[in-house]
Amino acid sequence: MGQKDYPVIAADMLQDFAAKILEGGGFTHEESVITAKSLVLANLMGHDSHGVIRVMEYTSFLHKGLVKSGVDLKILKNSSGSCVADARLGLGQVQMPRFLDILMPKAAEHGVASGALYHTGHTGRLGEWAEYAAGKGYAFFMSVNDNGALGCVAPPGGKTAFSSTNPLAFGIPLKDGESFTIDMATSAAAIGKIRLAHMSGETVHEGLIQDADGHPTTDPAVLFEEPQGSLLTAGGHKGFALSLMMDCLAAGLSGGNMPPAPDGAPLVNNATVTIWDPQHFAGLAHMQSEAKKYLDFVRHIPPRDPDSPVRIPGDRAKASYAARLKNGIPLSRGTVAELIRRAEKFGIAIPHNIPSF
Repeated sequence: MGQKDYPVIAADMLQDFAAKILEGGGFTHEESVITAKSLVLANLMGHDSHGVIRVMEYTSFLHKGLVKSGVDLKILKNSSGSCVADARLGLGQVQMPRFLDILMPKAAEHGVASGALYHTGHTGRLGEWAEYAAGKGYAFFMSVNDNGALGCVAPPGGKTAFSSTNPLAFGIPLKDGESFTIDMATSAAAIGKIRLAHMSGETVHEGLIQDADGHPTTDPAVLFEEPQGSLLTAGGHKGFALSLMMDCLAAGLSGGNMPPAPDGAPLVNNATVTIWDPQHFAGLAHMQSEAKKYLDFVRHIPPRDPDSPVRIPGDRAKASYAARLKNGIPLSRGTVAELIRRAEKFGIAIPHNIPSF
């Protein structure tokens, strides 16, 4: 089933529906609104693996005590240029902007600020936080691990998993609040993309996953059934090396775990962040003008196929945002069905133009 067969839902309606389900599941009204906005933004950008499909996961995690509602950041260490904070299992969409708002003034004063966030709920789409900081004029780096508690990616040549998808993100400020960002898993695909295909009854591209015997497959079910298969690393040994480093940075600086986690370690995120204020270096205007010149130069490189111009990271997401904001967000039937089931469980009314299956 292709996306042309998906039901299409207006962004504002989907955001309101997702917020009501989150609140019905036990999150505060404020947290629900903030988180639903973040999830729908991911859908608008075309990153459906980090969109409203996560509503079911978050409400289940809250019920199991894997995340908590209504908690504040706890500052563990604080200096003029750094901060370590405990998110206390709060949702990442809630705790991450609070954390960045602590670090950015430090960078503005000293040029660079670094921090680590311990035991946060799923941080969502890392590109959102790169855009958040870059939109305010800062250069940005972030990496995340899963506290050593989630093994879903196999090392090159290995049959079983060594770690999680260990994503990273960078952001560069452009003019008028725009940004150039990258957000990538160090695995061949984000596990959310594989879960989305599994829920929708679809296959995945070759080269992304393997079964429990280490054989390549396109069947996403191997990641969610026993014996469990695994994701492959991005770019073979290069993605493997990056993944190892992201575990070391995110867990090593925050106080979290690297694999293998001890028994009972919570499945949460740990994150490390570095923020630069270009004004303390060659200047914001220099970074912006050089970046624009560079990105425009790359976009205008002659393509092999005249109908497929060269794109830089983020171009497709921006086009998706404009199209989906205007025309609505296509959601897989599996995702819509799960949202409806969760809404019915919490006694949430189903909007009249959200189809049931």
